Amino acid sequence: MKQKKRAAALSLTLGMLAGLSACDGKQGDASLSYRWGNVAIGGGGYVTGITYNPTEEGLMYARTDMGGAYRWKSGDNQWVCITDHLGGVNSDSWNLNGVESLATDPVEPNRVYMSCGTYMGQPGAILCSDDYGNNWKQVDIGVTFGANNSGRGAGERMMVDPKHNSTVYLGTRSDGLWRSKDYGANWEQVSSFPVKGNYSQEGISMGILWVEFDPVSGDIYVCAAMKDGQCIYTSSDQGESWEALPANEKGMYPTQAGISSNGYLYLSYSDTCGPNTSCKNGKVYRWSLADKKYEDITPQVGDNHYGGYGGVSIDAKDPDTVVVSSLCFWDGKGENLYRTTDGGKTWKALYDESGSHYQMDVTDAQWLNWGREQPQTGWWVSDIEINPFNSDEVTYGTGATVYTTVNMTALDNGGDVTIKFNAYGLEENAVFKMVSPPHADGSTPQLYSIMGDLTGFSHMDVNVRPDDAHFMKEGVPQDVDCAWLNPNVAAYTSDNGKMPVRITLDGGKTWNACTALGTGGTSGTVALSANGSTMLWAPNSTKAETYVSNDNGKTWYVANGLGFQPKMAADKVNPSKIYAACGGQVFASEDGGFNFAPTGALVSDTTTLYTVDGREGHVWALSGSIIMFSQDGGKTFENLKNFNARAMGFGAPKNAGDYPVLYAMGSSDNVNGIFRSADQGKTWQRINDDKHQFGNITPYICGDGSVYGKVYFATNGRGIVMGDIAE
Repeated sequence: MKQKKRAAALSLTLGMLAGLSACDGKQGDASLSYRWGNVAIGGGGYVTGITYNPTEEGLMYARTDMGGAYRWKSGDNQWVCITDHLGGVNSDSWNLNGVESLATDPVEPNRVYMSCGTYMGQPGAILCSDDYGNNWKQVDIGVTFGANNSGRGAGERMMVDPKHNSTVYLGTRSDGLWRSKDYGANWEQVSSFPVKGNYSQEGISMGILWVEFDPVSGDIYVCAAMKDGQCIYTSSDQGESWEALPANEKGMYPTQAGISSNGYLYLSYSDTCGPNTSCKNGKVYRWSLADKKYEDITPQVGDNHYGGYGGVSIDAKDPDTVVVSSLCFWDGKGENLYRTTDGGKTWKALYDESGSHYQMDVTDAQWLNWGREQPQTGWWVSDIEINPFNSDEVTYGTGATVYTTVNMTALDNGGDVTIKFNAYGLEENAVFKMVSPPHADGSTPQLYSIMGDLTGFSHMDVNVRPDDAHFMKEGVPQDVDCAWLNPNVAAYTSDNGKMPVRITLDGGKTWNACTALGTGGTSGTVALSANGSTMLWAPNSTKAETYVSNDNGKTWYVANGLGFQPKMAADKVNPSKIYAACGGQVFASEDGGFNFAPTGALVSDTTTLYTVDGREGHVWALSGSIIMFSQDGGKTFENLKNFNARAMGFGAPKNAGDYPVLYAMGSSDNVNGIFRSADQGKTWQRINDDKHQFGNITPYICGDGSVYGKVYFATNGRGIVMGDIAE
């Protein structure tokens, strides 16, 4: 998951550089509307929390570290993102797309609350909804949150009082315990709460870790990360006064908890608050509310467990039935789940000294096999939840997706548990770039993508989650390109120092490592000529030349005439023509990239070039925020004066032979958003709206190579957003 952190840093840097001014462009056909969804992948990022509503069957929420929150409701049959109104192009609210905690109201299930803030150093906010998250009221109390910071798997830090459901409690990282008595409209700090937590990881305060209520008495229990082991405090007078539970396991922290209806507080401990700082040791305890004693009930099943413990959940149908998960247990099988039906006296597990007792079913997202015969159960399982209406169903988030057990009670009788992929509609990825070539007959990929945690995919059909064969797997990528006239040929670069360039000749079924050169650089940019006969690679180094190969990367030659780290684009018609921008100049090659010469055009140092389907010599450029175009192979350019852009790309026209549709992120008429132009930038139409902002936008957009009106754009947490003209 280190890749996710780099992805977030990259997108943050780009976002800070993207202050764009207004322009005079006119809107296009105002009657054209879009429907939005995602390219189907099946997750990809860290789902840090799962929350079932205890009174409305079929209502469940999921929170992610940087990709918003989702709702599962009976009848939807998939996760629906409930935070897409946040962020957007040029928005300063991108940070709210990380959800640190989420609370569902057990009395009025239509009410839901969230504390939002991806990073502690950026503004956070509380969001309140009374219609299941369809609409939100934002409340700013001057507190920051760390949904993608260390310790983000703890919780829930926010909880509705089940006896007085207008009251909501909120634990914070640095500012103690807060409370609202009017459904989240107004908040006050609970001054009576004695501690704020004094343990930090990676320079980030862990603060309040969770809030829980005794389902019988209504007493409140709150946990703070205290180094002396005195972490838990309780109040029987609605927070007016607090009593400390005795110190327990100094040097460990109970990051998850649950209180049973028969009087036990169950606690999962780790020697860190995870997951960035891996835990090496852990325990499971229960505290008797009646006897005021701790009891060590750590599972002993012979699985050679190491690390800590993550989630803990109590079965609503049986208070003695509890499920806990391991945390940072990097066994080859994945994290283990442990189940007790006698309050922790004995445990059964997914795998133990006698073998495995589970089967993974990832039929609907086969890439989760990750090259294995059977996929892992997951990693970073910091939260698990038993469905309060179905004891067989246990749902948990991982660092890559969501899983749900079909028959968890099978462990009781020595049977195997089936664990199914369950991230339908939940797409959290930090996406870098996509390429969509022509794909009319379905024999070539509809889309190539690269992203932070998963490297990338070749998508044969953007509506079908990829299989394992079309999963790139290797390295953190930087660039991807394909041969426009032969789109089964594609290449990507990554941070793999020994094999920085990989190429496929079969549409992504196999990726072959190209010969590495001792350049001192990795990653970098790559370009393939229109028919794939030549490939250019510019390593990510200010000391490395640009190289060209005419044998699929087996042999490399220096591309003459270019400076360091050029931005390259191949002509989409003529395989001999390659264009490049570097050092403030535009260059062109007439021999497939072996030799370049300046065209005479001058551009900014940050210029990116684009070429157009069916138009030889048409070169477009994004120079700063200015869109420029050339019809003479990059010799002369004309500026578009009606748009300020962060990113641009092209897609299929409405009629064969027409000019491709131009898509862009940026601003027109003082309005920020996603735009399209069907007349080469003369007029623009915004195609998203204020309810569809999609969080932290990554500056990359492209249209579909064959489907008119279909557009894709990258996000830093919401996957690949896909738009189609609404019928």
